[in-house]
Amino acid sequence: MEPTDRVLVTSLEERGFLRAWAEEVREGALVGLGSDEQVRAARREMAEFDHVMFIVGSRDEVPWQEAWFSVIVDVAAGEPTAEMLRVLAPGGRIEGPQD
Repeated sequence: MEPTDRVLVTSLEERGFLRAWAEEVREGALVGLGSDEQVRAARREMAEFDHVMFIVGSRDEVPWQEAWFSVIVDVAAGEPTAEMLRVLAPGGRIEGPQD
């Protein structure tokens, strides 16, 4: 990831990697999708970052504007959904969590 990337993380089930990614994209943004409980926990854990946001959603329901994210980290590493493709900016990329 580049410092200015706008990153979408498709699941908050495992959150151990979020802090490192938030550090990497200090000039960009990091947005994570999860259940209400996961979102609340992630917000508590990452409260010191002002460029990080967590919202209720899933890889099939991304409540965000079109073509905004430069990187999508698909934690499920499955086939991209129509919603993921809708919010991916032109020239953006989809990665697995280990890429």
